Amino acid sequence: MQTTIRGKIFPSKDQAEKLDELMRIQSSCMRCSYSRLCEGKSKSEIEDDLKGKFSEINSRYRRGGYFRAKFNYESALELVESGELESPEKVVFGGRKNLKKRERGKISNEEWKRLRNNQLYSRGDKTKRGNLNLRLVEQDGGLHLRVNVGNREWIHVSACLPREKGRFLAGEKPYGVRIIRKGGEYEVRVSFEEEREPEISFEKGAVGVDFNHQTIDMEVANEQGQLKDGKTIECSEITTSRKSKRENLIGNYAKKVVNYAKYWRRGLVLERLEDVARGRRNQHEFTHKKLLEAVKRRAEKEGVEIREVNPAYTSVIGRHKYASYYHITIHQAAALVVARRGQGFSEHLRGLKTPLFEALEAGEEGENVPDRRVHSWSLWSLTRGLPSRKGASRKHSSQSPETIGVESSGTIGSTERSPGEGDSSEGKTVSPGSGPPVREAVA
Repeated sequence: MQTTIRGKIFPSKDQAEKLDELMRIQSSCMRCSYSRLCEGKSKSEIEDDLKGKFSEINSRYRRGGYFRAKFNYESALELVESGELESPEKVVFGGRKNLKKRERGKISNEEWKRLRNNQLYSRGDKTKRGNLNLRLVEQDGGLHLRVNVGNREWIHVSACLPREKGRFLAGEKPYGVRIIRKGGEYEVRVSFEEEREPEISFEKGAVGVDFNHQTIDMEVANEQGQLKDGKTIECSEITTSRKSKRENLIGNYAKKVVNYAKYWRRGLVLERLEDVARGRRNQHEFTHKKLLEAVKRRAEKEGVEIREVNPAYTSVIGRHKYASYYHITIHQAAALVVARRGQGFSEHLRGLKTPLFEALEAGEEGENVPDRRVHSWSLWSLTRGLPSRKGASRKHSSQSPETIGVESSGTIGSTERSPGEGDSSEGKTVSPGSGPPVREAVA
């Protein structure tokens, strides 16, 4: 998990001039790298180009400029996918609003340049014990940032970090340092990878999360995969709000999700990011991705263990297997399936007695039958056209509420219900551990 600590540095006038010059050169290097990325150039080609154009700064500063450009380029691609940006070439460094102010003469050319050239970044390096260009050191009884300004010259700038400075002074782990100039002041951000053992695991069960356009559904499962509790958070405004408000909402929703898992002392099961809506990129999917990332960061920070699963057919399985039995919505049932999948339970389809289903299940050959054995999840696609079971009985002979939906790791034999137990003699079968009964397809 990456952790970032914010602080401030207090350079003298001469030190500030040297820092500003480094910012100017590296920011120009970053914009050059960004243009080459838009042209489709490789990293090695870009680095060779930068070496000839920006020889006044060392290779680590040039590499820092490249990584700044790469981060901005990847962010621009995400904005393009979400429809908020036409193309990566349309990015304005320094801000589009400030550019319009410059065009109208509201800010000077010098102010515009200072807005564009206001950052300096250096990555950490394991082989160099921390950070070679921007290193935190103890000097004269206080914390200082040692800055490499070139030509074997270093300046020591007084720094203030709110906490945890000891780990940087030890110099055992790499850390990245970013200096940002804002309104005449200099902010410093120190980022490092931190490994924490999760305090909340899946020992007592899991909390499955299902993100949708209107709601965030969370369902608590016990050790056997049975429904324990659930909660729904309304989030309809998250896709319609402006960027700044949307980011605040995402942070608040992520906090609520993690706090719910902490309350139940269970790990979180999320949908795997790369499996969510492949090829269907829009504003909702972009927000979905940001929300998943925010929950993962928050959970790692709070010591909650995370598992990610493929979300395939979770809504279909939840609709046919758990929604009517537990009297919950389809999205809540999907969250329960996510939780169970994270615990390792399988959701086998039982009771759908059609020739195609039986052939697929057995891997037989025949007309309109695939030539290979299909995954068990794929069989659930055959239920898409079937109506949902409404008013399902909460009690039946082969299962009790405590064992409904529990799958064993071994083989499960099917047990047919006998007529005369409140149901008709045709159309339903039940197998222990397979969940509520499923109605047969009637020809």
